[in-house]
Amino acid sequence: MEGVKLTEYQNKIRNLIILSVLLAAGVALNLIEPPFLYFIAPGVKIGIANIATLFSLYYFGPPSSLLLGFLRPIVVSLIKGNFLTLEFILSFVGSISSTIFMIIFYKIGKNKISIIGVSIIGGIINNFAQFMAVYIITNNVYLFLYLPVLIVSGGLAGFAIGFVANLLLKRIKEYENEKRKSPW
Repeated sequence: MEGVKLTEYQNKIRNLIILSVLLAAGVALNLIEPPFLYFIAPGVKIGIANIATLFSLYYFGPPSSLLLGFLRPIVVSLIKGNFLTLEFILSFVGSISSTIFMIIFYKIGKNKISIIGVSIIGGIINNFAQFMAVYIITNNVYLFLYLPVLIVSGGLAGFAIGFVANLLLKRIKEYENEKRKSPW
């Protein structure tokens, strides 16, 4: 079976299956991730579900990552039963904003910004977008005192997500280069 070329149709099906698995993984990771630092800094999470979006950006390209960034918060909110609540709105705004900015920096910094750098930008933008949504809803200027905590935690989380996604991408590419028989 080695060396067999996939037809265009088979390749599309393969990509659809991988994207579906990435969406399911992102949803599962979102559902199981506890807010580790909530007692120290409310709202701070690592956001491990973003590994799926970042991975899809570097493996498939911008359209697929945008699709995952759009669908994941919707599916998670439907499972949790909080669709169109504040939690959903914050998750959706953060996901879409960070995905768009990661795509922008992925494209303009193709050989200048690493996957970790792109992920750090995504983490910061995710927290900033969520912060702005809360500010618009509450119109509380004292929230700006909390913004530095969110920016720093977003950058640190982005670093961790980028590091893990980079390891996954390297391993997948090594595996594909070995030309083993694979369902991928």
